[in-house]
Amino acid sequence: MGQLLDATLDMVGALHGFVALGGSGQQAVQVQVGRGMWDSDLPLDLDELVRITGEPVVGGPGSAGEGLRHIVVPVQVDGEMVGSAGVVLAGGSPDGGPVDTEAEDRGVWEVVAGLKRFARLVAVAYAGANLLTTERAAREQEKALIRAGQALSSTLELRDVLHRILSELQKVVPYDTASVQELRGDQMVIVGGHGIDMEVFAGVGFSVEGDGVPNADVLRRAAPVIVPDILGDHPYHQFPHDAHEMSGVRGWLGVPLLFGNECIGMITLDTFAPDFYSDDHADVAMAFAAQAAIALQNARSFDRVQREVGERRRAEAELRRANEDLRVRMAEIEALQDDLRVQAERDALTGLYNRRYLIEVLPSEVKRSALSGRPLVLVMIDVDHFKGVNDTYGHSVGDEVLVALSSVLSRRTRQGDVACRYGGEEFVVVMPGVDAATGLDRAESWRRELASTPLGSTGEIRVTMSAGLAAAEPGDDAETLLRRADAAMYRAKQAGRDRVETARP
Repeated sequence: MGQLLDATLDMVGALHGFVALGGSGQQAVQVQVGRGMWDSDLPLDLDELVRITGEPVVGGPGSAGEGLRHIVVPVQVDGEMVGSAGVVLAGGSPDGGPVDTEAEDRGVWEVVAGLKRFARLVAVAYAGANLLTTERAAREQEKALIRAGQALSSTLELRDVLHRILSELQKVVPYDTASVQELRGDQMVIVGGHGIDMEVFAGVGFSVEGDGVPNADVLRRAAPVIVPDILGDHPYHQFPHDAHEMSGVRGWLGVPLLFGNECIGMITLDTFAPDFYSDDHADVAMAFAAQAAIALQNARSFDRVQREVGERRRAEAELRRANEDLRVRMAEIEALQDDLRVQAERDALTGLYNRRYLIEVLPSEVKRSALSGRPLVLVMIDVDHFKGVNDTYGHSVGDEVLVALSSVLSRRTRQGDVACRYGGEEFVVVMPGVDAATGLDRAESWRRELASTPLGSTGEIRVTMSAGLAAAEPGDDAETLLRRADAAMYRAKQAGRDRVETARP
């Protein structure tokens, strides 16, 4: 920019010159260059005058000193004033004030025209610099958001995930302190933070009742709230509280954590600079708030499953399924969604398909069999005396039994078969294109192999299985086929276990 100014000064024969730039917006480039009398002290009063009028200003003789006059023109990008450029000439006699195109001093107006051309070059350079800055900031935001998304799958510790999300957010939305708050009853309770001592602030709550605090506004509107200066004029008469007021914080931004149509919490950002946060900051922070909402909802889901099931591995499987339900709302993290979708179809302990997957695919298999006339067999399997194994040898051996049976099914089924853990010690195998006789032979081979598999630390434990086989009949739907196979399995139990029974038509 300095070289361009020097060339213009030479061209118009000016003694002094300046360029002052700085448009509106978060990414605006700030440029101030001066030469001669304005080398270190730019004429900001002239810059402000041109910004107000939007027109060139020509000073009369002596306006810039004895025998000198100033000429200042606006710099505009897409019709928006972003700054000014000016020079000082020796001599001249216009009366000053706004430009008069009929002025007699043609030499001065030729300088004005040349300065306008210079201003257009400056505008092009400024717009290019702003575009580069904006694109660079967008790339940084995208990278930070991806890294925040990766934090979701890196650990199950909620506080660690939220700290990493806030760390990435700070790279694109500056702040001095930040917190993640969970809605619990009528309070927003701090569950994560950055720049604050979580040993002190974890569990601290803030009321969201009434309209005296911005937290309540974030919850009620389910939208960002900006308080430009917490010590200045704002509509929240109960904000800030004493400790907040003494902390040195001035600017405040709150964004909601949305899960579906529900606000489950919020992120708050604090800065020591007043009038700092803008709508652009809020838009970026909302993307990271979506990540924090997923992390918070994940933690809720994990705790719920732990209480219901009491088994860590199964709880983790439930959490991964919950993760998949959440991540479909995050289209920008497609790779992570794909990975979670696969995990949601598999049982964590056995690696077989889970009940949810069976419920999704079985109706299609039954319908395809009915339309094509191809046979279809479903086998329902239950481990005999499984509760006794758990009670006698412990749940670790019980898990070993389930893994052993799943290993048999994985090895002895075809690529097109669907082997699932249906629940507890129950398994289901769907075999398209297989008739009842062939299906019975295969089920018997699974039964024999499991019965001959040594289990336990010394191989002293043997287990058996009972199974019921149902071949699809005209008029069957998925529920009917499952019910018929289940009834056959219970007949196998009643007949002494360790056997396979075929369902009656």
